[in-house]
Amino acid sequence: MNVRYAVAASSLAITLPLASVSAQSPPSAQTPPPAQSTAPEPAKWSFSLGADPSNFDLHRAPPGMEARMVANLARSWQSAHSRFARHIVLMVGADLPVEAQPGIIGLFGPQCDCPMRVSRRYAGLTAGASFDLFHVSRFTPYVTGGTGIYYYGYRRSPVNASLTPSEVEFYQSVGFAQDYLSLGANGGLGLKVRLGSHDFFFEQMLHSMDLNRRGWAVAPLNVGIRF
Repeated sequence: MNVRYAVAASSLAITLPLASVSAQSPPSAQTPPPAQSTAPEPAKWSFSLGADPSNFDLHRAPPGMEARMVANLARSWQSAHSRFARHIVLMVGADLPVEAQPGIIGLFGPQCDCPMRVSRRYAGLTAGASFDLFHVSRFTPYVTGGTGIYYYGYRRSPVNASLTPSEVEFYQSVGFAQDYLSLGANGGLGLKVRLGSHDFFFEQMLHSMDLNRRGWAVAPLNVGIRF
């Protein structure tokens, strides 16, 4: 594992919980108590949907569309009058299946001019914290980050209904399915909008799903609601 990524992940995992705890520390003796209670607010749920702008093309060559979509379910805790919040997030996502053009994939392993359909799936269970930068009327920009366990799945399937012996050998060599679990990290920038008792938010996230050298990443632009 790349040392600098390991150090970064360890630092993030240590500093984020400390930051959230420090946000709840009692006021000093010289500071008068606030007029309102600083008791932790009840935990809140949030749900959001997102698409990765770097992998979104409605006019792609056949089969005609490329898209990477994600859904997020989160549980968050934030003390009153504190800019810090803690959260646990479950993220799931997938790419629309795309067709690899004939001849290109034949460069790897046994030769095969057969097209294949490729799909990817993602999931992550992470914990972290966010920090509200400032407040302007109903609008609050924030930064967020966390670490956790990520899943990455890769699926290949032949486009043709029947395969020749050489094509069967090719698919057996490259594998029809691959699944990985790894330690990852995430970070992002968002904007909350307070409407009534709910927060609507927009956020650009980056999930680095493997702190090794594989470089798997998902960067969704999410739109959601906190209730």
